[in-house]
Amino acid sequence: MKVENDLDWIFRSTHLEDDYGIDGYIDIIGINNSVTGKYLGVQIKTGKSYFKTKKGFGWEFKGENKHLNYYLNLDKPIIIILVNLEQQVAFWGEFDLNKVTKTSTGWSILIPEYNELSKNSKQEFKKLVGNIVDYMPQLEYQWKLNEKIKNSSFTYLNVSREEIINKDVSGFTIMLNKLTIDEEMIKKARGAFSFTIDGYENDSRELLEIPEVREWAKLVIPAFKYWGYFLNMEDFTHNIIGLRVLHFCSVDIEIVDVNEVTKDYKAAPDINQTFELMDNLFLWLNEFCEKYSISSEINDKQSNLISKVLFGLDKNNIPNK
Repeated sequence: MKVENDLDWIFRSTHLEDDYGIDGYIDIIGINNSVTGKYLGVQIKTGKSYFKTKKGFGWEFKGENKHLNYYLNLDKPIIIILVNLEQQVAFWGEFDLNKVTKTSTGWSILIPEYNELSKNSKQEFKKLVGNIVDYMPQLEYQWKLNEKIKNSSFTYLNVSREEIINKDVSGFTIMLNKLTIDEEMIKKARGAFSFTIDGYENDSRELLEIPEVREWAKLVIPAFKYWGYFLNMEDFTHNIIGLRVLHFCSVDIEIVDVNEVTKDYKAAPDINQTFELMDNLFLWLNEFCEKYSISSEINDKQSNLISKVLFGLDKNNIPNK
């Protein structure tokens, strides 16, 4: 076929019963003859009848209305190719709604004479499908990063001030995908993750006093969800960094016992909102354990850690609301 010969790409024809105005697809081939995942839909018309009447700088192709919606809803570019077998030449045009004209029987579009199908057409087709990206370097980096996380005893995620201001929690959703990549990772990552908030070292306010931090905390808690399984809650210093920060920055706080000399104070979190946070953390922990077949013993242990961080008590010793 001329498409394959001239372009050195792959043409996949559609079955006749599946022909809704698309005769096939051209798979665009990248470097090292690799399939890129980019392709064009193609409507091919062959014969002298399509070249009988020249109109302006090309030939008018007439289409049926029944194909129009199908073309417009396809998420890939479509080209129409007219083939003159006698002269062994073909011309193409992009299906573009802005170039479609209504006719008495349907619609038409002009196939330009200057768009002769040849090896030179490849660059034009590549423009139609958009940039072709070689993802292998990125994949290699991601695989190495996954291995590094898997082989590390502890993983920190550093949250920048810019992320806080932009309410960006994508780093946590990406990290969650990495921590749940396989069973081995899930087992090793239990209680081995935490995060720090960077960029507020010169701010005299505590994190819980900064509105943008509080807004970010309320967004990141439901975005990551499985804090109760992954977050390090056994080491007191990590409590300060991790769940303790989320706790104090996401619930209402009452300032008590202010020292007038040093200005030190104690922060008393709202008890009802703390119970609500704990209930959500328990709910998400149960969901996670059920989803990944985590034992009830581990679930109980993690639940106790949550209650100790939030209330300083084991789960069974917490009074009723």
